[in-house]
Amino acid sequence: MAKQRRAIRVAVVGGGISKSFLSSRSQCGIAQGVRLREQLGKNVEITIYERATEPGGVWRDSTWPGAGVDVKIALYQLYSHLNPNWSEVWAGRDEVLAYWNRIIDQHDLRKDFVFDASFIGSTWSTSSQSHTLFFKRASGDKFVAEADVFISAAGALNTPTIPKVPGIESFKGLQWHSSRWQNEVDLRGKRVAVVGTGSSGIQVVPNIAGLVGINITQFIRSPGFFTPKLNRKYTWWEKFVFRYVPFAARLHRWWIFYQYDVATWAKGTGAKANLMRENVANKLLKYLHDTAPKEYHHLLTPHYPLHCKRVAYNAGWLESLHRPNVHLVGDAITAVTPDGLKTSDGTEHPFDVIVWATGFEVSTTGVGLNHGVYGEEGKELREVWEEQQGAEAYLAVSVPKFPNYFIILGPNAISMSWGYTLGNQTEFIARLVRGIYDKNLSSIAPKTSVTNEYNRVLHDRLEKTVLVSSACNAWYKYKGTGKVTAPSGLCGTELTCRTREIKWEDWEGRKVVVPGDKAELVELTTPATWNPFTLIARRIAKGLEAHILEFTT
Repeated sequence: MAKQRRAIRVAVVGGGISKSFLSSRSQCGIAQGVRLREQLGKNVEITIYERATEPGGVWRDSTWPGAGVDVKIALYQLYSHLNPNWSEVWAGRDEVLAYWNRIIDQHDLRKDFVFDASFIGSTWSTSSQSHTLFFKRASGDKFVAEADVFISAAGALNTPTIPKVPGIESFKGLQWHSSRWQNEVDLRGKRVAVVGTGSSGIQVVPNIAGLVGINITQFIRSPGFFTPKLNRKYTWWEKFVFRYVPFAARLHRWWIFYQYDVATWAKGTGAKANLMRENVANKLLKYLHDTAPKEYHHLLTPHYPLHCKRVAYNAGWLESLHRPNVHLVGDAITAVTPDGLKTSDGTEHPFDVIVWATGFEVSTTGVGLNHGVYGEEGKELREVWEEQQGAEAYLAVSVPKFPNYFIILGPNAISMSWGYTLGNQTEFIARLVRGIYDKNLSSIAPKTSVTNEYNRVLHDRLEKTVLVSSACNAWYKYKGTGKVTAPSGLCGTELTCRTREIKWEDWEGRKVVVPGDKAELVELTTPATWNPFTLIARRIAKGLEAHILEFTT
């Protein structure tokens, strides 16, 4: 009787849920658990390590007034778990968190979580063909875990950052980061500083500006493009159609996907893409100037190409700037005083509360866990990426010499939107893990030559987009101005086309032929197929990629 194979052990680090761009957001860990269970069933042993004491990621933590998705909820949700009962087009935080908790329970994933587990590092053993992962609890206690496969599900924007402004510890009032909102503090009658005009900054202000006696001063560092966030309730008959009419919910989601996807074509620098971008930019500038107070136009009007930085969704923020108790300041903050903030023009602004809506630290997890992650040559991934002057990976999910290590939101992964990308990538990674199991392999890693060529072509493509514009310093560039490391320059359709099939000849596989012996290198090939649907899908994928490339470049 043949010996029954044990389940493949998979460690997923990060048990949150993505907030699309508000993100980092890490729907990653939960979505990855779902995909692994779908692909491998009982043949996988999943453990999801979460540093908090409950799942939820950014949706658990983001309790600021007005917190909600900034990608329409029909697209944000998993395509395999369409919810016909969303209350509105742009769902709020509580509703989204409840949706993901239902998915956890539906797939019985709650038992697979290990909470209070902060990742320290990992090592790869060539002899045992496994990862050893090191974690620390809030108490300071440390523990170790073993896994055959290690998946980084850490969101890119999960570590709040507050600028190191001189005197910040001297402030006598209250201060916090926007992602750690202190709801118990009554802001009525308070003088409040909001530093930053990113996603959270422009959500917070219109939702607190109506509080009795509050006076808000918001500090803006750079201007940007804004598009209206026109929210509405789904009607009862729409919900009825989504629930009972076959394919209605899926068609609704596809239509939203198509609109988002085509919009990303304007990032290209070809003649057609330039014309498309110019037309959209003119409309957005008109909207900005028609909506915001004229006295702030000089602070709000961008002087860089559209899509060089992310377009922000305006849900009442520009309108709130007309209120007499809301003020916008463009002078740089030079110091924090015991009573408030001092700006470069010498003005001292008194405050009772400072809210730092200043983004997140991305160097350690922005394109996947890399600090303390060691591969088969004992080299740290952080060091590898530093030598390359920016992170690189094959198809954004895996790195040569780091076997069985996969990254959900890896280098140059983001295509069209965060939410769509991680939905695609979690499925792709699950199929790779299933391939390891089905082929009875001990490990896989992408070939160096293939990875280098993939990144050469990818960055040639990125050079033909506005993402590389010198007019923009952006978090997604290496050290702010260098290589683009987070966006791919591709649209969602292209990402799907590139990952719909696994090209096994691009991977180095190893197998333990004789138990106890060293794993041997084996040649991998993509199985030939004469399935007419597969052949048609390949032809369509190539045609779509060629068409989009011609349009954008």
